[in-house]
Amino acid sequence: MAAPDSLSAMKRSPLRSRRFLAVAAMEFWERFAMYGVKSLLALILIDHVLAGNLSHVAGAAMVRELSASLFGPVSTTGLASQLYGYANALIYLSIPLGGLFGDLLDNRRVMVLFGGIAMLAGLGMMLQESSFLIGLIPFAAGTGLMKGNLSVQIGLLFSDEAERQRGYTIYLGFLNAGAIGGPLICGAVALYAGPMAAIGVAALAVLIGLVLYGRYGERDQAGRIVSTPGTTVRAAPVINTALLIAALGAVYLCFAAYEQIGNIFLVWARRHVDLDLHGWRMPVAWFLSLDGLATLTLIAGWQALLRMFDRRGVAIEPLVQIMVGTILCAAGYLVLTIASALDGATHIGWALAYLLLVDAAIVLVWPSGLSLIAGLAPRNMVGWWTGLFYLHGFFANICVGLIGVYYDRMPTPAFWLFHAMMATFGGFVALGAGVLLVPALRSRQATTTSA
Repeated sequence: MAAPDSLSAMKRSPLRSRRFLAVAAMEFWERFAMYGVKSLLALILIDHVLAGNLSHVAGAAMVRELSASLFGPVSTTGLASQLYGYANALIYLSIPLGGLFGDLLDNRRVMVLFGGIAMLAGLGMMLQESSFLIGLIPFAAGTGLMKGNLSVQIGLLFSDEAERQRGYTIYLGFLNAGAIGGPLICGAVALYAGPMAAIGVAALAVLIGLVLYGRYGERDQAGRIVSTPGTTVRAAPVINTALLIAALGAVYLCFAAYEQIGNIFLVWARRHVDLDLHGWRMPVAWFLSLDGLATLTLIAGWQALLRMFDRRGVAIEPLVQIMVGTILCAAGYLVLTIASALDGATHIGWALAYLLLVDAAIVLVWPSGLSLIAGLAPRNMVGWWTGLFYLHGFFANICVGLIGVYYDRMPTPAFWLFHAMMATFGGFVALGAGVLLVPALRSRQATTTSA
């Protein structure tokens, strides 16, 4: 009988295992802490760490001198922007390195625990302004090490491709829930109890995750994923490689614009956006919670549209989605360009319109980039190309920090217009790849198939 077998399979599903829930919960608490700190980082640096005598903050004077030698005199906001970019870039640079260490050691559980301990050590140092900057290093590196080994464990739990996709979808829900909750809770705590109390809440979140993971996150089972990524005919490796490089270029440029959402956008919003709602002032860090909530909502809406298109036999190519996404990102920064040119306090609606547009961009660009890699990359190099994809965060945050230096040096509308132009250039890269390379690829695949 099929029914009992089906029922038995459901009971054995890894989705219902303690290990899956432990890994997903660890991801939730790690994202909670990371996004909670990220939402406050630029503001803490401006208002507290860099506001006084820098000689009392370890590393601050050295960073300012180095920045001045490269860019000339730098304002407190500009220096904070650079530090924000460096810290976030270190997180993303550590992700592929953490995954590599996990492969070499063949023990991802130990790497997750090590990353969590590094995060706790860094957050402990960040409770004091004198050691705040030094603490950013182990916090950022530990975050990357943990992230680089959590998602791989999810994949190892499944042998069925469809179920693995469902598992990653649920896992993405845990991730976004943490990204929403961190800024929401830490922003409120910072508003009413001070920023160091918010740092303490982030540390408590990591500790809770480590306890749950250490208790229920069993050691990885040996074995390989049965299914192989991608179904696209890999008949033209040179064309495939050129397409992947172009797609990654478009993704990198889009995210280089988008990531300013957690840096200068918050600084601008605090100064210029009317955050008073019927006598209550919204914490500016809550914009990042709204960012996560909007992303979840847009994911659901876009998936519904894709199902509707699928029923009508319409398929939207990943490269087209990347191009449309870059246009939406550019539109979001054009909204900020217009808003910053208006006189008086900026209505919060402008900021929310910006959030919706750039979040819609990410909903299109992120999965489409990974889909292209799975379809076009050589089977023995999918992991390498996936690692290159994740380095978009490293590139983007370096750009965010460096570009932020010019926020005080140029008119604000011009600052946001530059981001719109950067995203637009990414769209032209995707368009050029589509016009020049896709027809050649399809012709080559048709020739190979007929042969």
